[in-house]
Amino acid sequence: MSEHISEALFERFLRTEVSREEGQWIVQHLISGCSQCSPLAFRLSSELGFWPAKGSAKPGWEQAYEEVFSRAVAFASEKEQRLALEKLRGWGQWAELESVNPQLRFVMVDSDPSCHTFGLYDRLLEASRWYIRSEPAEAVDILRLAILVAERLNPAEIGVERLADLRANAWATLGNARRLASDFEGARRSFNEAWRILEEGTGDPAEEGHILSLEASYMKDIGEFEIAESSLEEALEKYKEANDSHQQGRILLKMGEAIGHVNPERGIGHIKKALALIDAKQEPRLELCAEHDLAWFLIEMGRTEEALVVLDRARPLYKRFPDKWTQLRLHWLEGRIAYRLGEYAQAESIFSQIWEEFRARNLNHELVLVSIELAQVLTSRGEPARAAELAAQIHPIMKGWGMHKDALAAWAVFQDALAQGAAATDLFTRMSDYYRRHWFIPAKLGQRVS
Repeated sequence: MSEHISEALFERFLRTEVSREEGQWIVQHLISGCSQCSPLAFRLSSELGFWPAKGSAKPGWEQAYEEVFSRAVAFASEKEQRLALEKLRGWGQWAELESVNPQLRFVMVDSDPSCHTFGLYDRLLEASRWYIRSEPAEAVDILRLAILVAERLNPAEIGVERLADLRANAWATLGNARRLASDFEGARRSFNEAWRILEEGTGDPAEEGHILSLEASYMKDIGEFEIAESSLEEALEKYKEANDSHQQGRILLKMGEAIGHVNPERGIGHIKKALALIDAKQEPRLELCAEHDLAWFLIEMGRTEEALVVLDRARPLYKRFPDKWTQLRLHWLEGRIAYRLGEYAQAESIFSQIWEEFRARNLNHELVLVSIELAQVLTSRGEPARAAELAAQIHPIMKGWGMHKDALAAWAVFQDALAQGAAATDLFTRMSDYYRRHWFIPAKLGQRVS
């Protein structure tokens, strides 16, 4: 069998012209929630008249579809048939809901029992992943809807413990979305709720590993790098218990990302182990993330030529992901390599372009970090006055974000050092370290800032 369902094969499936083996594989593949094949199956079903057009009231369409679908999967169990059908129906329901105001969506789903299915729950979680980077606030709304659906699912059909797993998963994913929306207090509350609900769950180690993994991202973002690594070590043991090598690779990668900012050598060790376990066919973006982080931390260790080799090796992977965030990360890495190779003009050009993009996209944390690197480039070019002007430009922006007073004070010290032309080389490193660790939580009393 091919890795994915082809259009021709799915059309034959709907016409009940597939073999028993083909039909079983298609059903199992749809149940698995393949992000490539599920939308294809929904589109073809719509084109062949099994789903109504938006806003239409085609009578009997669900019964007609269910009848053909049931014939096509007559060899599958009743539970498999229902689940595969629910997943396709979930795509149709979300297609109707996506353009609706979030508040109205909530009312519509709450009042419609046909929406209280695992299929829609599953589709909402998948939809949130599309929005989580570009529009985290929209992802939060979608996940609140997923929680509503999970709370309306029938425990007699799903099982009380399994239902608790689903609810906990939705709350943890909501915590992750709130983290990306910089709502750290909301993220903390969501993770606490996820853990509370999971106590009633099946005890599946993979479920606990998943929540530990998402929570560690929150810990990393608030600067608790060592705690994040420790939490991920616990998640790693859970996935070893579940015998899932790919997820072990994912966790090792996250461990590298977390600890690499304070101990790049340790981070590189985790990432190299991750590359040996990650299934690149299953998640090619993970391979790209691993190569990117490997190059990043090699730079931190002063091994710039090695980082350049890793970057060149990863370029085909970057081409596979043309989204803006991935390309910005690529250019940021290129700018860091250019600076450390003494190509100051090139580094300034790259960092300046990234700076504009980060500001336009309200990527606040990234804007501060790249401002420090751009100031370092300008200082190295013998232009400390321009570096000081850049720092002065950022200060009121940081204030407008509601940055805590210690971080604002640290920036004022940095700005003053630039203006006086007294910025030592290690000041830029200390500033980057500070704003990575204390973006959200101020430094403890007596802790050195700069």
